[in-house]
Amino acid sequence: MSEVDKLARLEALLFVAGDPLSYEDMARFLGVEVAEAEGLIEQLKRRYQRDPMSGLIVRQIDGAASLATKPSCADTLEAFYGKVRDLKLTDAAYETLAVIAYNAPATRAEIEAVRGVNSDSVVSRLIERGLVREVGTLETPGRPALLDVTEQFLMDFGLSSTRELPPVDLMMYDTITEFTQERQSAAHLAPAPRPLVVAIDGPSGSGKSTIARLLSEHLGILSLDTGAMYRALGVKAMRLGISPSDQERVRAMLSETSMDIDLTDRVQKTIVDGSDYTPYIRTPEASRAASDISALPITREYCVRIQREIGKKQALILDGRDIGTYVFPDAPVKFFVTASEEVRAKRRLADLERAGDSSTLEDVMREMQIRDRQDSERQLAPTKRADDAILIDTSDMSVREVVDVMIDVIRQREQIQPLWSQGRHG
Repeated sequence: MSEVDKLARLEALLFVAGDPLSYEDMARFLGVEVAEAEGLIEQLKRRYQRDPMSGLIVRQIDGAASLATKPSCADTLEAFYGKVRDLKLTDAAYETLAVIAYNAPATRAEIEAVRGVNSDSVVSRLIERGLVREVGTLETPGRPALLDVTEQFLMDFGLSSTRELPPVDLMMYDTITEFTQERQSAAHLAPAPRPLVVAIDGPSGSGKSTIARLLSEHLGILSLDTGAMYRALGVKAMRLGISPSDQERVRAMLSETSMDIDLTDRVQKTIVDGSDYTPYIRTPEASRAASDISALPITREYCVRIQREIGKKQALILDGRDIGTYVFPDAPVKFFVTASEEVRAKRRLADLERAGDSSTLEDVMREMQIRDRQDSERQLAPTKRADDAILIDTSDMSVREVVDVMIDVIRQREQIQPLWSQGRHG
């Protein structure tokens, strides 16, 4: 591929991505090294700088880059969008942003201590504007949310990272230091909390994966797609000419199989024997193989052991079919997400069409019925709703509505059981 072709492809990639794209992702999609991707970005950046007839610039943000419009075009774009990105913030909003940006991650209590007034409404507006987000919770009683500025904040204020913020002499530093010492002391005295695990179960096409991803983005908790693990093992079996339901041959395969889950940059990669299987696991054949191979006790034991080890080390959101009943039966928050068969089939068909698959709705419904029957009738850990799982029918709900319901439940549970009980998952 020529240099010109690489630059053209990079420009197209940034155009469709919209949000900042990491150099690692650019390199992967272009088939080049990360260093070369960074060099291509610099070339594209200089090309726009030299071209007076272009209304675009390259904006670099903390290991990532995106296409943006030139400030000189702002009046035209504001006329088109009705100034939806107008940055006229109140003094209170600017003060709150400063506390968060200079001391991230910060809690609402820390912000209030610096400003001297309750800032909940200001923080809520900043979250709505996309300038602030929750990145996790503090491991102390009450588990207060930790806040940080977003990539949108960096873009709107012309920064590549918060390290470029100008030095300031603010009293907030002393106050924040006091709070930091207090919370570290509280964390030392309090019993060690167990990482939060949110279990999302349900049949195929109910929207579990999409919901888990959005919930993960809002709460700042990593999401683990357990189904991808079984799909990857099913794909490996097919490549080796092994029937995914042949227990003895699968047992032999697993004894020589290594699996790693890479959650870097909040995008899961399922690595089998050193190779990333992610691009090959969303086909109907992979779905059938996953259903067959996941029904084998030896496969379940293999994957569950990996899942539980990850859950011991960090907070996780997991979606699957038996997370709340078998993998993490003592998870403090459980949901069972479902939808009508027709709705689920249409969602699955849309995914396949985006991937270039020519399956029909009838094909998808037939495959789904077979998969549902296999999952619900298997001997080990069949798909079913846990007794303490909250049922959510997503047939007539948007993804955003479902996520909002889940967030409300999680916040309520935090108030009742801030440490999520003692001990660890076994």
